[in-house]
Amino acid sequence: MTCEHCEIPGEGCAYPYYGLAPHTHVGDRLIGSTKLKPKAEWPDNFCEDGEVPGCGIYTHCPECGAPDADQQPESDDG
Repeated sequence: MTCEHCEIPGEGCAYPYYGLAPHTHVGDRLIGSTKLKPKAEWPDNFCEDGEVPGCGIYTHCPECGAPDADQQPESDDG
C-alpha cells in the first residue's frame, strides 16, 4: 500500500530510489549551491552508499512505510 506522499500515479510507490543525501541550496541558484545536511539530521529512511559518499538509497516512505519496511536494507551505521 502507498499513500499520497509516495504514490506515483499509474506506477506505484516511488521508493526505494537512489539520490543525493538530504541537502539544502545556498543562494539563488540550484546548480553549484548544494550543501549536504549534517548526517545527524538525515532521516531513518536514507541509507548512504558506502562507495559514493553523499549519495544513497531512500528506502521507504517516511509517512506510510511503503514498500514493506521489513524488506529494507540495513544502514552501514549499524
